[in-house]
Amino acid sequence: MLPTNLTPLEVFDAGIHSETLAYKMYDKLSKRIEVPTLQARLAQLKKDEKDHRKTLRAHRKELFGSEEAAMTEADTGEIFGVVDVAAVQDKESLIQTLYAAIRFEEFSAYFYDKQRHKIPNREARIFFEVLSSEGKFHADILKRQIESVRPMRLEMDERGRAIEVLT
Repeated sequence: MLPTNLTPLEVFDAGIHSETLAYKMYDKLSKRIEVPTLQARLAQLKKDEKDHRKTLRAHRKELFGSEEAAMTEADTGEIFGVVDVAAVQDKESLIQTLYAAIRFEEFSAYFYDKQRHKIPNREARIFFEVLSSEGKFHADILKRQIESVRPMRLEMDERGRAIEVLT
């Protein structure tokens, strides 16, 4: 549920933490699979999230200086949800985890779109529009990955990672 009463500082902090949560999600997921094409996409998504976080921090510093954090990562997890990557045990649970990541990205896009009007700086507001678009783009990337995973035969290896079995 999107809170309607967030201050501009809370919006920035929630955005920064959501990018951190997304980065962690993709990092953990990349360690649970051994599918090269999916790992390559997850590496790109991780890089994007890291870049987004860096830019959000720069805008935050410009607007609010070294103001103390108004939201924690846990607060942000309550708003955005947290994807349980440890649930990946087989192909179906991998697909369900990817769907959860899609919902996370779609909610992020919604968050940035609905909260951008609170941002007191035009350049930062434009960046929020970019982040909204990026969330939709990331969701589309994940949807395409689900379609590429569906026909694969996956098994769990001795380390608990999903690997493609070539026949």
